[in-house]
Amino acid sequence: MGKSASPRYVKIAADLRRAIALGRYPVGAQLPTEHALCRQLGVSRFTVREAIRVLTGAGLVRRKARAGTVVAALPDDTRYRHSIGSVRDLIQYAQSTDFHYVYIGRIALSRAQARAMAARAGEQWIYAVALRREVDGGKPFSVTRLYLNPALKGIERALRGAKGPVYAIIERDFGVRIERVEQMISGVVLDEQDAANLGVPAGTPGLAVRRSYFDDAGRLVEFADNVHPASRFAYRMELRR
Repeated sequence: MGKSASPRYVKIAADLRRAIALGRYPVGAQLPTEHALCRQLGVSRFTVREAIRVLTGAGLVRRKARAGTVVAALPDDTRYRHSIGSVRDLIQYAQSTDFHYVYIGRIALSRAQARAMAARAGEQWIYAVALRREVDGGKPFSVTRLYLNPALKGIERALRGAKGPVYAIIERDFGVRIERVEQMISGVVLDEQDAANLGVPAGTPGLAVRRSYFDDAGRLVEFADNVHPASRFAYRMELRR
């Protein structure tokens, strides 16, 4: 499967990030207004807003009343901030970051893994390991281990070179509808393997984000175990009454 092009807002966000890094927009400076960016880039207001949303999630800019969008930090000073309020935000997260597979194969579930997924110990699941970083490079901020239901035969081919969330591939290629996503966040200490992949010392504090994806029959089709160094990742959730 060929690698699909990134959405336009991802490229715009990367260009603005580069401009901030080069000092065109120093900390405390205002970015051009949405209207100005639309006119300058020839894109819709929705596209500009999505690009600004990526920068906000990365901690580079913030919106201030009566001041517009203001640069809050330089790229090297930030950690990746993942904001989520819906499944749609998972799609944006996948599209606005780079996901590079380092292994795709099979694994026999250990007792602990089987317990986490309500499966049988020793059962063969499709297994992949990937590193995630921002689209314009830099150090990886996540190691992801994917456990995919063995019923998804042939998905290994679709994963290679794919862009976007894995659950979207499952829905598209297997006619499965993801009905529910469960998420658990916990503090961890990075072991030697994860620390080496992320370029930090073993024992570094980290954040584990584990997501379970269920179809409309209640079957677990994907389990994603994401491990982040605490210094490179923050998680933001907004709740409203």
